[in-house]
Amino acid sequence: MSRLAFVSPLPPAPTGIADYSADVAALLAPGHEVDLFHDQDAVEADRLPSGVGLHRAATLVDRHRRRPYDAVIYQMGNGPAHDFLYGLLPRLPGLLVLHDLVLHHARARMFLDSPEARAYAREPADASRREAARPALEAYAAELAYSYPGRARHLFAAQLGTVGALLPYAYPLFRLPVEASRLTAVHNAFMAEAIRAEVPAAGVVRVAMPVTAPEATPEQERALRARVGLAGGDFVVGCFGLLTPEKQIGTVARAVARAAVHLPHLRLLLVGPVADRDALRHRLQQRGIESRTIVTGRVPLAELGAYMAAADVAVHLRYPTARETSAALLRVLGQGRPVVVSDLEHLADLPDDAVMRADLTDEEGAVTRALLFLAAHPDARARLGERARRFVRSAHAPSRCREDYEVAIARAAARPAIPHGPWPDHWAAPRD
Repeated sequence: MSRLAFVSPLPPAPTGIADYSADVAALLAPGHEVDLFHDQDAVEADRLPSGVGLHRAATLVDRHRRRPYDAVIYQMGNGPAHDFLYGLLPRLPGLLVLHDLVLHHARARMFLDSPEARAYAREPADASRREAARPALEAYAAELAYSYPGRARHLFAAQLGTVGALLPYAYPLFRLPVEASRLTAVHNAFMAEAIRAEVPAAGVVRVAMPVTAPEATPEQERALRARVGLAGGDFVVGCFGLLTPEKQIGTVARAVARAAVHLPHLRLLLVGPVADRDALRHRLQQRGIESRTIVTGRVPLAELGAYMAAADVAVHLRYPTARETSAALLRVLGQGRPVVVSDLEHLADLPDDAVMRADLTDEEGAVTRALLFLAAHPDARARLGERARRFVRSAHAPSRCREDYEVAIARAAARPAIPHGPWPDHWAAPRD
């Protein structure tokens, strides 16, 4: 039995990785002594397996010093809930589970959204504010210079001087976290190859996601449909997960509007937290489909299965993408829903006969045609859904996830820290 430190946001943190971490901890706890480390004011302890330790991340180094862990597991994503991991990674190298290839947005925010940097941005001619912001700006510039030598000056100027959101996707800024780790685990082949290409010395493994599709009885589905106002003859298109601009809900709305000309009983069901409700409402009004759309917001986990079962088809688009493997997508596939996805490289792991892919050069048209085809061919919907269900049950079974983690933990524990160049001064914290 190994002694494991598991460092991650935990429920109810507003990130899907918190739910993922609770699931993985439950798989590891029976065979290991597991301590969970977080940086939250509150944790839903009833969502965690019994017998695990629960501690603030600030105590990790001291606890390791007094009684060393066999392995430290870090769950890293591109969001503010993971900021606290950066101070620990170089001090206690371990297994880095990288959920997003692109970390640039969150990492830049740590420097550029500091109070000093924001004050300087408001008054860039103020010398005192410029001096106060200097440490944060220089640290950000140093990380850019380390990861992208020769381009850092232009990247720094572009990031500070523009409001564009696409630049970080081209420069993902994962080199330092990977170099600070003994082993990096990812969930898809695209990410594994991208990391090997940029950090050849890195050890990289793939691990399955632990996906158990939320189920619902026919009675639960009928009750849910009646409660939200879906009629028996409605053809329902569902979108699930955090409804951000990257989910391309505007494209889905336009496709639904076009398909509704031929399918008068077409309904759109949007299930998940909404990043900007006013913008979403305006987009639906523009397309003339507000009256045929149901927006639920976040729903209780116990009801998610019924919402998914109510959808005849699901659409899961993503642009731009951090190359993540979507747990929301795998849950829908695992329940046996036919799904239309963006035709992206990192989704090549999904079998071609288990999804319908929308060509990015005409994504709206491709989604429209897919909806019309699937509405007219219930047998094709059933075949697609069954293949999706079989794929998830095989490739992302919890038992497979546990086996993959066991292998990754053993490799990380036995592997020395990888060689690297001189790190930026602010990054090279002493190792304990």
